[in-house]
Order: sequence, then C-alpha cells, then structure tokens
Amino acid sequence: MNDKMPSISIIKLAPVLVEKIWGGTWLKEQFGYKSKSNNIGESWVISAHPSGDCKVLNGFYKGKTLSQLYNLRRDLFANDAHEKFPLLVKLIDAKEDLSVQVHPNNEYAQKHEGQSGKSEAWIILNAESNARIMVGHNARTHHELQQLVNEQKWRDLLNYRKLVKGEIIYIPSGTLHAICAGTSLIEIQQSSDVTYRLYDYDRIDDEGKKRELHLEKSLDVIDVPAKKQKQIFMPEKFDYNHLNKVLQTPYFRINSLIVYDDYIFTNPEHKYYLIAVLNGEGKIGRLKATKGNSFILTSNSKKIQFQGDMHLIISTL
Repeated sequence: MNDKMPSISIIKLAPVLVEKIWGGTWLKEQFGYKSKSNNIGESWVISAHPSGDCKVLNGFYKGKTLSQLYNLRRDLFANDAHEKFPLLVKLIDAKEDLSVQVHPNNEYAQKHEGQSGKSEAWIILNAESNARIMVGHNARTHHELQQLVNEQKWRDLLNYRKLVKGEIIYIPSGTLHAICAGTSLIEIQQSSDVTYRLYDYDRIDDEGKKRELHLEKSLDVIDVPAKKQKQIFMPEKFDYNHLNKVLQTPYFRINSLIVYDDYIFTNPEHKYYLIAVLNGEGKIGRLKATKGNSFILTSNSKKIQFQGDMHLIISTL
C-alpha cells in the first residue's frame, strides 16, 4: 500500500434493487428500501458484480463502486487473489414462484459464460404458512432426467417440501432448485449471475413473451442422482455479543452476531468480512447501522466497536 493511501476499516454500501416478474413489496416494507416498483424481487446489498455493483457511501472512496474499490485497493481485501470480488449477498422476496433452475460449477461457467460458477446458501427470514421449497429431483439416471423433462412430467421429477422460517439451505452448483411463493430470505453466494432455467411454468412477461429457458445447459450441469440435503435450522437463541457459526461451505463461511449494547470485533487474522443488518439499529465504528444496511470490514480493521441492538449476518471467505 502506498503510504499516501488512506487506511480504511469500514465500508458502507448502497443496495441495488432488482425488479423481478415474481417480486413483491416485502423488501420495501421490511427494510425501508425506496422504489416505485411493486415487483422488487432482490436487493443486492453487497455486490461487485456488473449486474449490480454497489456504491460506497462513506469516506475517501465515496461514490466509487465496490468493483472499482476492489481493483484499486486490494490491500483492503487481504490482497485477495480472486480476479474479481468473489462473494455476493442479497435479500430475496418471492411473491410468486421462481423458475426451476440450476447453477453451473466454476469449470463449466468459466468455459461457457466467462464467469465463476455459483454455489449459494439461504437463511429463510419469512415463510408463509403454505410456503414450500423445491430442492433436488427424483431422476436416478441422466436418461430418466432427460425423459421426464421431454415429457414435461414435472410432478414426477421435482422434489417439493414444506418450508419453515429459520431454515438454512445450502445449494451447491448442480442442485436443481426453486424458491417458491411466500418466501423471503438472505442469500450468500459466489459472485456469479449464471442461472440456467429448466422450467418457468409457461409464464409470460409484460410484453407477452415467455422467458428464455436453457434446457441443454441445465441438463449438462444437473447432478444425477440428486445429492441428499440435510435439514438444518438457525438456533432459536444465539449468545449475545458472540460470533456464532451458522454454516461453512467450500466458498464461504456464515456467522450470526446479535449485538447487545456493546461489542468489540477483533480481526487478528486480517480478513475482510461482509456484514448485513437483518434487524435493529446501532453503530459499526462511527457509522450508523440500521435494518437493511450493509458493510464491509476491511482487512485493515483491527478492533471495531459495535454498539446498539442489532442482528447481523457476517460472511467471509
């Protein structure tokens, strides 16, 4: 780092709101996001992806995008070797069912799309009483998968089950899945926007067109047979002022932190951390933090004071 470059411990980010055919108003109502649209499906709260690049709200680099800052000041990100910022955090609200879809792994995505693959994890923030989720499928061979898709026997193929608030669901690349109506969640994922749609209920958009499907690529990357998923849940009670482990995957680690009054966050390993405020309000360092805000603690941060009454999801590589 050049000595003239400012030492930065905390970055606050502006979310990018994304309209979706299946989106609703829950994100606006719950997190106070401003938009004229009543179909907000996603809020990309920490992202350097070209499809939604968050802007810095504070300090010397205010107004720059996260991707620009990552390229300018890799020292703030533990001199991360990834060419592009590797993680993405978003909030999702499904008023209607999302398409039945699958994400490719790194190798396939780099070859066919020129970007990384996508494994993701969900923490279910809200599930209406009749909400369900689709994870995995019932085909035992690639031939059977192809046949069921060709014959559009979706009931035979797709594995739906009831969804419960507080579930933690890991969706590695290759997993056929669909978030369904009445579900809201926070998603931590590899920074990729590669999604292959297998089925979209023959929906049409505002222009009367069906959305594009990606049958060949979907069939290329779907795991057969489907990997079994173990059902796991957020603990009903977390220790206050303690970094509680939620999930560890090959690509990211997720923690939960409930701040009560005062907490000192230490960073002896000089990592960088992605923070999303799920509930409450307070301060992170000198910056105001409230529900729906997002921050990055840089690898320059050593000791940061958290104050207030807040529930935070904290992710790192």
